[in-house]
Amino acid sequence: MAEPPGGKQAPDFEDSSLAKYTMSVTVKLTTARAYQIRRFERFGLLAPARTDAGQRLFSDWEIALIRDIAGLMREGINMAGVRMIMAMRRGKVE
Repeated sequence: MAEPPGGKQAPDFEDSSLAKYTMSVTVKLTTARAYQIRRFERFGLLAPARTDAGQRLFSDWEIALIRDIAGLMREGINMAGVRMIMAMRRGKVE
């Protein structure tokens, strides 16, 4: 990517780890409710970036993760089970 004037590189909006979606957009993209997403965060399943004002920002990768977690929960798996499945998928059994 070309460097813009002023020496700072412009953000790559195609980067799946770039935090760019607010909570309201994330809810629309994932069909998970805001309280569920906050619960996933409290349980340590995801850690969204925060603006200076404290607003959560989610990346494409986190959107996919939220969809995955919500899908597992719809199948009847509890939060502890979801945490274990996620750890196993990462190769880190707790």
